[in-house]
Amino acid sequence: MKTLSITIEEPLLRELDRGIKAMSLKGRSEAIRQAIRDWLKHQKERKEIQREIDGYRKYPVTQDEFGPLLAAQEFPP
Repeated sequence: MKTLSITIEEPLLRELDRGIKAMSLKGRSEAIRQAIRDWLKHQKERKEIQREIDGYRKYPVTQDEFGPLLAAQEFPP
Protein backbone atom coordinates (compact mmCIF):
# COMPACT_ATOMS: atom_id res chain seq x y z
CA MET A 1 0.00 0.00 0.00
CA LYS A 2 1.03 3.61 -0.54
CA THR A 3 0.72 6.45 1.96
CA LEU A 4 -1.51 9.39 1.10
CA SER A 5 -1.56 12.68 2.97
CA ILE A 6 -4.67 14.88 2.80
CA THR A 7 -5.89 18.12 4.31
CA ILE A 8 -9.44 18.09 5.66
CA GLU A 9 -11.65 20.63 7.43
CA GLU A 10 -12.22 20.06 11.16
CA PRO A 11 -16.03 19.64 10.91
CA LEU A 12 -15.61 17.05 8.17
CA LEU A 13 -12.97 15.21 10.19
CA ARG A 14 -15.25 15.11 13.25
CA GLU A 15 -18.05 13.74 11.11
CA LEU A 16 -15.69 11.15 9.65
CA ASP A 17 -14.60 10.06 13.12
CA ARG A 18 -18.24 9.74 14.25
CA GLY A 19 -19.01 7.63 11.18
CA ILE A 20 -16.00 5.40 11.81
CA LYS A 21 -17.14 4.78 15.36
CA ALA A 22 -20.77 4.18 14.35
CA MET A 23 -19.76 1.70 11.64
CA SER A 24 -17.11 -0.01 13.80
CA LEU A 25 -14.40 0.57 11.21
CA LYS A 26 -10.75 0.03 12.12
CA GLY A 27 -9.75 3.64 11.49
CA ARG A 28 -9.58 6.61 9.18
CA SER A 29 -7.53 4.82 6.55
CA GLU A 30 -10.10 2.04 6.22
CA ALA A 31 -12.89 4.59 5.99
CA ILE A 32 -11.09 6.61 3.32
CA ARG A 33 -10.27 3.47 1.30
CA GLN A 34 -13.94 2.42 1.43
CA ALA A 35 -15.07 5.91 0.44
CA ILE A 36 -12.71 5.87 -2.54
CA ARG A 37 -13.96 2.40 -3.59
CA ASP A 38 -17.57 3.60 -3.34
CA TRP A 39 -16.78 6.76 -5.31
CA LEU A 40 -15.00 4.80 -8.05
CA LYS A 41 -17.94 2.37 -8.29
CA HIS A 42 -20.35 5.30 -8.51
CA GLN A 43 -18.29 6.90 -11.29
CA LYS A 44 -18.27 3.62 -13.23
CA GLU A 45 -22.06 3.31 -12.86
CA ARG A 46 -22.55 6.93 -14.01
CA LYS A 47 -20.46 6.23 -17.13
CA GLU A 48 -22.48 3.10 -17.90
CA ILE A 49 -25.76 4.98 -17.51
CA GLN A 50 -24.47 7.82 -19.69
CA ARG A 51 -23.50 5.29 -22.40
CA GLU A 52 -27.06 3.94 -22.34
CA ILE A 53 -28.51 7.45 -22.55
CA ASP A 54 -26.19 8.30 -25.44
CA GLY A 55 -27.16 5.06 -27.20
CA TYR A 56 -30.88 5.81 -26.92
CA ARG A 57 -30.26 9.35 -28.16
CA LYS A 58 -28.34 8.01 -31.14
CA TYR A 59 -30.78 5.16 -31.78
CA PRO A 60 -34.14 6.17 -30.27
CA VAL A 61 -36.83 3.59 -29.62
CA THR A 62 -39.29 3.59 -32.49
CA GLN A 63 -43.03 3.54 -32.00
CA ASP A 64 -43.37 0.10 -33.59
CA GLU A 65 -40.34 -1.43 -31.89
CA PHE A 66 -42.32 -2.87 -28.99
CA GLY A 67 -45.69 -3.10 -30.77
CA PRO A 68 -45.71 -6.89 -31.23
CA LEU A 69 -44.61 -7.43 -27.63
CA LEU A 70 -47.26 -5.09 -26.26
CA ALA A 71 -49.94 -6.62 -28.47
CA ALA A 72 -49.03 -10.09 -27.21
CA GLN A 73 -49.59 -8.92 -23.64
CA GLU A 74 -53.09 -7.63 -24.26
CA PHE A 75 -55.88 -9.73 -22.81
CA PRO A 76 -59.10 -10.32 -24.75
CA PRO A 77 -62.18 -8.52 -23.38
